[in-house]
Amino acid sequence: MLISKRFVAVVLALCAAVSPVSAKTESLGTLTAAGSTFGNTFLSNVANFSDYYTFSIANAGTVSGTTADTSYVLFFTKDVVLDSLILLTGATSTEIQKDTTANSFSFSGLSAGSYKLAVNGSVSGFGGALSGGSYSGTIKAVASPVASPAPEPAELALTAMGLAGVGFLVRRRRVAR
Repeated sequence: MLISKRFVAVVLALCAAVSPVSAKTESLGTLTAAGSTFGNTFLSNVANFSDYYTFSIANAGTVSGTTADTSYVLFFTKDVVLDSLILLTGATSTEIQKDTTANSFSFSGLSAGSYKLAVNGSVSGFGGALSGGSYSGTIKAVASPVASPAPEPAELALTAMGLAGVGFLVRRRRVAR
């Protein structure tokens, strides 16, 4: 009886290891210029997958990063191909921007708030139960510089000196004629 329970447990564990991968959802918190890492590991071939990473940015700006296939076992690896990274709104999951660039991505013109990054791809390859494929990435937020709505006193002084210089030249030309 004890042996049959162990056998059933081992069979269930093996079935779970080779079953299709479900979508991964992970929160990255509030992004900063230091960046956050994300990624997933696969033990079987997957025709199409979509992993979701939620995050927020505190200030208006740009979110950018890099991705890489991080499969390291020689001859027994699964190839992870990332087809696209799609930026979605956090609340309604409406597509904002899409990037299909290999190994890097950038989404600009974002306002402060919550977002979701959808990583779409596929996994193919060969190898036994010890093989695996994975991808990893880094994502960071860079705030947009904010222009001052009012001119600085030094700017006003330079403008006044420039206008005074132009006025002096115009008056000098009138006197010289």
